[in-house]
Amino acid sequence: MKKINLLLLFIATLFFPLIAGAQAAERPQPQPPDWFVNETTYLIGFIFIIMAIAIIALYSSFMKLSRSMIPASVKQEMEARKQKVISEKKATKRESWWLWFDRKFLTRGVPVEHEADVMLHHNYDGIRELDNKLPPWWVWGFYLTIIWSAFYLLHYHVSGTGPLSGEEYRKEIAMAEKEKQERMLLAGENVTEASVTVLTADADIAEGKSIFSKNCAACHLENGGGSVGPNLTDDYWIHGGGVKNIFKVITEGVPAKGMISWKSQLSPKQIQKVSSYILTLHGTNPPGAKEPQGDLWKEETSAAASDTLSATM
Repeated sequence: MKKINLLLLFIATLFFPLIAGAQAAERPQPQPPDWFVNETTYLIGFIFIIMAIAIIALYSSFMKLSRSMIPASVKQEMEARKQKVISEKKATKRESWWLWFDRKFLTRGVPVEHEADVMLHHNYDGIRELDNKLPPWWVWGFYLTIIWSAFYLLHYHVSGTGPLSGEEYRKEIAMAEKEKQERMLLAGENVTEASVTVLTADADIAEGKSIFSKNCAACHLENGGGSVGPNLTDDYWIHGGGVKNIFKVITEGVPAKGMISWKSQLSPKQIQKVSSYILTLHGTNPPGAKEPQGDLWKEETSAAASDTLSATM
């Protein structure tokens, strides 16, 4: 029963500061009293400190004077009594506080002179084993894990107030995606199929050409004439021409035709640059170009059709 009471007291000491802190946060913070910010208060305190120092100095002088007036014979008798008390204390030396604390709370070990009381009977090549009790810190730590597991179970699996690992993972993924979009927006990288436009700056076209040579030329050739992949220089497109369609195909890929999605390897800004470079290949008619594939694409015809469709709607 005593251990249970101690356990409940330990739990109360753990959670009382949390409860008290929450209640204190709800209450308005008290203002310091007037005497606390009054200069006179500190002046009076300083005077009291000076007076205390003076009293201590006078008391010390008085004690020195009184000891100097004690006869020599009385001093010898007092010194003899002092030495006797010291010798008696040495003879009956008590256990230090650290050894007492270690024995009671850390190891709960038995003194060497009483080890025979906890000695087990078996003997392994002269090695004997002591049946010491478990260390208190380990026992109470074990009890604490049991208590913690109960609160964990209630918090995460019963009341549902705490998110499980799967829910935490999904939240972190969503947060990371949101942060990624924000960073891309700040860096001008948040280009989408709907917002992509053709880049005409020489630096952008040069970078697009470099990306094309490194990643696309294996299937479309360096001049865009087409090999495994289709010809990119004529007026025929399998999935539609124009920067928006090219951007979409590069981003999502065409798995059925063996073209991978590049969105995990290239940023939207890089895909916009390589799309703009591909448009510069139109009409170059490289030697040995692959035969046309897909449907005829005219940018202006497509724009006019889109305007007509919008007007009819």
